[in-house]
Amino acid sequence: MQTYLSLEYAHPDKLPPGHANEVRTPATLVEHFLREYSEPGDRVIDPFAGYGTTLRVAERLDREPCGIEYESDRVAYIEDQLETADAVRHGDVLDLEASWMPACDCCFTSPPFMWKADDRNPFENYGGESTYEAYLVDIETAFTRLESVLHPDSAVIIDVSNMKHEGEVTTLAWDIADRVANMFHFEGETVVTWDDDGDNDRDGTFGYGYDHSYCLVFRNAAE
Repeated sequence: MQTYLSLEYAHPDKLPPGHANEVRTPATLVEHFLREYSEPGDRVIDPFAGYGTTLRVAERLDREPCGIEYESDRVAYIEDQLETADAVRHGDVLDLEASWMPACDCCFTSPPFMWKADDRNPFENYGGESTYEAYLVDIETAFTRLESVLHPDSAVIIDVSNMKHEGEVTTLAWDIADRVANMFHFEGETVVTWDDDGDNDRDGTFGYGYDHSYCLVFRNAAE
């Protein structure tokens, strides 16, 4: 397992009008991990599909894409970008059931982020109310639900960052790792840094106060 990567921070696919400044996982990162942890023909799931980066990369690499997305407009956007029919389901990962889809071989995802002082609910696209502790409970619930649609020995890769906000640090990556390790075997983390092309106005190349992020790698040990 490679423990350090430096990749180009680039997005080959344009977002819908009004969404251009959204922070999202670069396709180069998804491609690296799908090549390492899946094979052509495998079913790849992203339970926080967002704008569909994981699904598009999976399809391009001859994997079968599968996703869940809370926002209906994002579901419509993803469907327009994919050739695979019915690849993304409009729904809430907290309600995920095994009957929703065939078993999957690999997961690459980036859950919605939260810092400790925030009172918005990331699982409702920051539209509802929550606390950081409630958020971590939801993280654990979401990945418990995910376990029901994964083959044994499937890899689960989580793209995440710790966060600096108003001078305070939220150890988001470590807190998520701690919760997800209750369901899956933790194999380790890869530190990811991003090549800076000089045209970057974010506070830290990744956008959360740091010049690096992490990919946490887990294995589904269920039999």
